[in-house]
Amino acid sequence: MTRVNREISNWTTVITFAVAAMLAVTFANMAYASPFGGGQGGMQRMERMADELNLTDQQRQQFKQIHRDNRGAGMALHDAMQDNRDALRKLDPGASNYSKQVARLAAEKGELVKKVTMHRAEVKARVHAILTPEQQKKAAELQQNFRKGGKDDNGGFGHGGPGSGRCLNN
Repeated sequence: MTRVNREISNWTTVITFAVAAMLAVTFANMAYASPFGGGQGGMQRMERMADELNLTDQQRQQFKQIHRDNRGAGMALHDAMQDNRDALRKLDPGASNYSKQVARLAAEKGELVKKVTMHRAEVKARVHAILTPEQQKKAAELQQNFRKGGKDDNGGFGHGGPGSGRCLNN
């Protein structure tokens, strides 16, 4: 293989890896940007879920407390993911250590995605624990409808609402 071909091959590898890393970052952030409980839309989703599950007043208070208790950690993870994405965008592809920098940020992103996944699972388990068996079943059904993006049994719309098409991160 000639020197020129090796250089082209190396650049192709670097560019492919960079594009893959950026796509991973984009989709991870898209997935994290719509967690249950984030922003004004999240509050509305929480209220709607509480209504759909017919939560008692005590359960509603527990539900809200779980989300209040975990909001800080969720926001910190969101900010760390944003910082990671910004750092990746600022890298100079012409730098001699570009591949190493991308690899470091990709590894960091992987660890952040792991932490986000664990955080969400912990919140979900805490919410699940306050529900009755009937409410747990209904919550699972609502989650399935939300993922499908279609109408639920009550005539409401799941993820995306009417006419918005499927969400890319499902």
